[in-house]
Amino acid sequence: MTKFYDFRHNKTGDKMSIYIKLLIASLFWGTNIVVMKLLLKEVPFLTVALMRVVLSCLFIGLFMLFKKENFKIKNIKSVFIISILGIYLNFVFTFLGMNEVKGIENAFLNALAPAVTIVIGFLFFKERYNKYEYIAFGVSVLAFLISIRFQVFSLQLGFYYLFIGMICYMIGNMLISKQNVKRNLTFVFYQLLLSVPFLIVHATIKDQISLAPFFELSWWLILLFIVVSGIGFAWIQASYLEAIEKIGVLKTSMFLSINPIITYIESLIFLNEDLDFIHIISFACVSVSFFLVYKQKVKQ
Repeated sequence: MTKFYDFRHNKTGDKMSIYIKLLIASLFWGTNIVVMKLLLKEVPFLTVALMRVVLSCLFIGLFMLFKKENFKIKNIKSVFIISILGIYLNFVFTFLGMNEVKGIENAFLNALAPAVTIVIGFLFFKERYNKYEYIAFGVSVLAFLISIRFQVFSLQLGFYYLFIGMICYMIGNMLISKQNVKRNLTFVFYQLLLSVPFLIVHATIKDQISLAPFFELSWWLILLFIVVSGIGFAWIQASYLEAIEKIGVLKTSMFLSINPIITYIESLIFLNEDLDFIHIISFACVSVSFFLVYKQKVKQ
């Protein structure tokens, strides 16, 4: 396996540090929300979710064949559980929420990623955090509350779908960190592959398997979908898996919290959403939260 993709190799950062990889992943993730919002206007959400997973799985599989990687995997039970939580359930609830929530509001929910990680780690995995991380917890919650103008009881149903999807994703990430799972591209490949049958069955039951709408899309939107949602999501999964091992789940989740900045700029341009000063304040809180979590890392 090449150094770049060998998650066990100590010199993975020779060509590109894990932070640069995560920043690129954030760019893909933030852009993906905009692309998904455009696609969901024309294509059933379960079809979009299925195609996204299939494309990512295909790209990783082809890359592994090109590199002559081993497709054998251990701990298939753990991979199966993580796949159901982190891919299938995460996708179903996330795409349900996307149908009802604006692109920028969708992105701002990611500001809660560090807070959700801390709560899950504390309650279910007996994790303990330093004072900066607990302060970051409060600031990230504040950032989200500011973005919704503290109207917690007036939230659309879509927010709750997105929140459930985030919880599933973060539990999956915590399990990756805690389980004795071999972290490599083979893991990512099977994580994606095992979710495909569930998405197919779900889409069939809901009568949402239809590729016809894809052929009616403009060529540039199809290209964006392939690059951002296919190759991009494969990059996201591989980068996050590596980061979880090298810097931990919490610091990895912090990069989710900066996704709104990317999505916000692109939503203004491509979705014609309105500029709102309150979102600028939320960005400031997200930046503070990000700094607090990485403060100790910088000192070390």
